[in-house]
Amino acid sequence: MFKRMTILRKHLAKYLSVSGMVLALLALSTTPAWAHRLTGATATANCEGYSLSVNAIDLTEGTMYTIDYSLTVTCSGGSPVTFKGVTTFKATASTETVTTAGGTFTGVTGSCEVTGSATLTSSESTVSTSLGDFTINGGTGPATLSCPTPACVIPPSGTAIGGSPVSWNGFTAPAGSVVWINAHLDASDVPTNKITTVDFTGVTLVVNDTSYALPNGRVVFNPAVSTASTVVNADGSWTTTVNPTFSSDIFFDGQAIPVDSNLQNGGHGNTGSTLSFSTSSSDGSLKFQWQWGAAVYTSWPGNAAANIEPVHAALQAGAPRNKAVEADLIQGPRGGGGSNFTGSWSGTGHGTCP
Repeated sequence: MFKRMTILRKHLAKYLSVSGMVLALLALSTTPAWAHRLTGATATANCEGYSLSVNAIDLTEGTMYTIDYSLTVTCSGGSPVTFKGVTTFKATASTETVTTAGGTFTGVTGSCEVTGSATLTSSESTVSTSLGDFTINGGTGPATLSCPTPACVIPPSGTAIGGSPVSWNGFTAPAGSVVWINAHLDASDVPTNKITTVDFTGVTLVVNDTSYALPNGRVVFNPAVSTASTVVNADGSWTTTVNPTFSSDIFFDGQAIPVDSNLQNGGHGNTGSTLSFSTSSSDGSLKFQWQWGAAVYTSWPGNAAANIEPVHAALQAGAPRNKAVEADLIQGPRGGGGSNFTGSWSGTGHGTCP
């Protein structure tokens, strides 16, 4: 009898121990649902783009968090267009306000409504929290914008480089390499007494009938600016700002595309390639010419960290100014390496507003 009770006690202790472990695991699995929450977001939006601040609470100091957000624009009864962005931060306190670098709107014309959403995710948890209240331009619900129609719209055919497709030579590159596609323009007769914007959308590289998408690009000619700059917006698009009197090459778009077998072209031979885009501008008399190049780098820290040259100065417009990146340049489809950081230029395309 005594022996039987001892065995029962052991079984009961084992059962309670296992039950306790299960309850503890359940408690751990449910804890993240109460952590890191969004309490509000404030956006300022106009016809050109937006800036955004997001409030988060119940954060764990030292933990990396990601905020995925989007603004959706619907103009004049047309189809909604969503502009997405991502920002990552390390919490330094339990409550923080995170401000993004902002982004640009393209193709926004007429009477438009803007709505937004945001989601916060922890790097140490799969639990995410979505934001219900999103304030835009000081009010809840959709914000209303009245956006003028561009004075000039040029389709891809209007800026195509004449003649045969641009030569694309075969090359070899180690795993992890990228092809840096970059394009610049020279504009003429830009007004010097007002701000002029030029947008480039639907930017597409085609090699061997395979398409590669590039982000949108924007050039802002601002008479108040003395130093040219180029930035990567939160949505991955580019904005280059320059004084309208500047007459040399101006970077307007680029992308580091991971090298694949198609881009390497089998490591030999050559083929044709094209770069195309649609253009719209606030200047109805805009005229410009443009070129593009391609260079290969064995590593790439991201477009922003590459620190791209905005205009032709010490380096060609579109060249990375990050010395570590420059050191990783190798022979590619449009250049032999060395110090040819953009790759050799294509032929020249021209754009003229109708």
